[in-house]
Amino acid sequence: MCPSQSTSQSERTNAFRTTRWTLLNGLREQDESLRQRSLDTLSRQYWQPIYIILRRRGFDPEAAAELTQRFFADVVFQRDLFERADEARGRLRSLLLTALTNFVADDHRQTRRHHSNGIEIQLDALQREECLLHQHTAGSPELEFERRWAIVQLEEAMHRCRQHLHEANLQRHWDAFEVAILRPAISGNAAPPQHEIAKECGFPSAAHVASALKVVRKRFRILLREVIAETVDNPDDRDAEYVRLRSVL
Repeated sequence: MCPSQSTSQSERTNAFRTTRWTLLNGLREQDESLRQRSLDTLSRQYWQPIYIILRRRGFDPEAAAELTQRFFADVVFQRDLFERADEARGRLRSLLLTALTNFVADDHRQTRRHHSNGIEIQLDALQREECLLHQHTAGSPELEFERRWAIVQLEEAMHRCRQHLHEANLQRHWDAFEVAILRPAISGNAAPPQHEIAKECGFPSAAHVASALKVVRKRFRILLREVIAETVDNPDDRDAEYVRLRSVL
């Protein structure tokens, strides 16, 4: 059985919520705390795709995990890779893939472990990545990298949506969305009838459930676009990134 896909509250509490600037622009702020939080968030969003592509390229789980950690320590952090992303160099994912390919191909690089200025990958997180890896056995390593990137964006948008509804005293709306949409998507089973969802989640009728689901879907789409906007340096790329995310999923 796959480990739970939910993220711990402590991890989410430390997550950087940007409102008026993208994560990439946050790296260029003079405030060191803003730069660090932007860097931490980007790292959390991209280590899974890096790990997945290394596994697809033939590395076993232990080697892929070690390479992922050293890639972030040696290249992403020490060489300020995220900070060097700009429109002229293309999408951040392309920059990461090129840097990763060069990193792996460099057989003169020392194979030491880094315990500072890097990222720490937990065992349960690796187990989850292995589970996701085996769920998708077709496609190139590059496609798997993009698919995992897309999943990370979806999960972040879902977290923000759940948080928004909770703060708006609409927790039942999220509960209905989870029962009607998320659980069936994860399990592969059909969604229960809406009158049953109404009873389970405390709605007066199936019509109220249908209305609640519309509210959640609308908010989720807005937040998904917000999440994607934070990962592009050029505002004109936002729509293209949204279309790309939908296509790889």
